[in-house]
Amino acid sequence: MWAAYSGVLAPLSFLVILCLVLWRLSPNFATRDNLKQIVVQSAVVAILACGQTAVIIAAQIDLSVGAIMAFSGVAAAVAMHTYHVSVPIGVLIACATGLIFGTVNGLITAYGRIPSFIVTLGMMEVAHGAAGLLSGDQDVSTPQSFQVFGYGELFGGPTRDGIPYAALMLILTAIVVHIALSKTRWGRQVYAIGGNAEAARLSGVRVARVIITVFMLSGFLSGVAAVVSVSRASVASRDAGVGYELDSIAAAVLGGTSLFGGQGGIPGTILGAALIYTIRNGCALLGYGPDLQEVIIGLVIVVAVLYDRFGPGRRALRTS
Repeated sequence: MWAAYSGVLAPLSFLVILCLVLWRLSPNFATRDNLKQIVVQSAVVAILACGQTAVIIAAQIDLSVGAIMAFSGVAAAVAMHTYHVSVPIGVLIACATGLIFGTVNGLITAYGRIPSFIVTLGMMEVAHGAAGLLSGDQDVSTPQSFQVFGYGELFGGPTRDGIPYAALMLILTAIVVHIALSKTRWGRQVYAIGGNAEAARLSGVRVARVIITVFMLSGFLSGVAAVVSVSRASVASRDAGVGYELDSIAAAVLGGTSLFGGQGGIPGTILGAALIYTIRNGCALLGYGPDLQEVIIGLVIVVAVLYDRFGPGRRALRTS
């Protein structure tokens, strides 16, 4: 029982405590605008982390999500800016580009039998370089109508707040991936492979096919994240996703997804992403610089990994 809920309870408890502390230390923390800013800022990494969670549950890793996001954003921006395609087509291009990269990652990992760490590390360099070549190492502007994904709000108006479209895209992504992992045969196979790939194979699971699909999901969601990221920045840059691969992994780990595979879930991942950006937001409000922010987040991640390795959830799995 504890193994099933500890991944959510731990980050949730820490997030609540952190919010209470920041509320006491900074009166601006609990304002409506600041809380909305945290949600919107965390949306990109949280979307990436949903795909990363599926990959890690399958006992793999994807270091290329940030670079794929950057290339997908550049591809969509170039198509809209240079070839004047419509905004919906630009969105499709971003998602399709991410899906293609993810598929290649999965095929090489599954059939090349190369560790995903090496495959996606190489793909990270390929995607970053390709984004620079495609953009000419210049930022590529996007139509103003494309900015709706980053700044638009459902039911919003001049005198009232709405629901940010970035948050809605995150919610939809989280619901779909959560249902896929927890309620479908595919999801059960992902957990089985992460727990013991050889046992899953002997049970009739097509391990290579499932591994390909988790990387396809991760790549596709990198394209979705690119839409939100480019929309918020108003330009596409080859460096847009630098460091996001680590943030996505951190969000999954903080949310209880085990780096050993076979354990984790989307609710905890969303809490993990919220925790990371709440820490960053709180540090900024308190006047702490980015270097100290990274130190704090790094320490939190190390504690989370130690908890994953030696905590009661892991002991429960070993004795079950």
